[in-house]
Amino acid sequence: MSGLHGMSVRTKNQGYQPDPSKQAQQAKLYAEWLADHEDELAERNSELERANQGKNAAYAAKHRAKRLNAIPNWADLAEIERIYIEAAATGMHVDHIYPLRGKTVCGLHVLNNLSVLSRLENLRKSNKMYSDT
Repeated sequence: MSGLHGMSVRTKNQGYQPDPSKQAQQAKLYAEWLADHEDELAERNSELERANQGKNAAYAAKHRAKRLNAIPNWADLAEIERIYIEAAATGMHVDHIYPLRGKTVCGLHVLNNLSVLSRLENLRKSNKMYSDT
């Protein structure tokens, strides 16, 4: 289809079509760059993981709780994240007093259901309530 002054006009359905040869060339260059910087990237990722350990733990706990429908609307997620960050900074673990998937009762992902324990205490407690241990 020709438009003004003989220039081609795209119809609605044509859209942008990437050049396959350019895509292959870019993919090859990116793979080469990744191979050259593999150690540097691994170290950087490791540093980021250590620096964000608490945030990552808070995100994982929130994700698990969300799947179990254990986060009420009134939960203070920012405060819960702060607890996870502080616990990770001191080498501690955050535990749900009433487990999100307990045998007799299921707890919620809320502030008053969280406690900070040492790694050993948390592993010993497992998925039980304190009264069950």
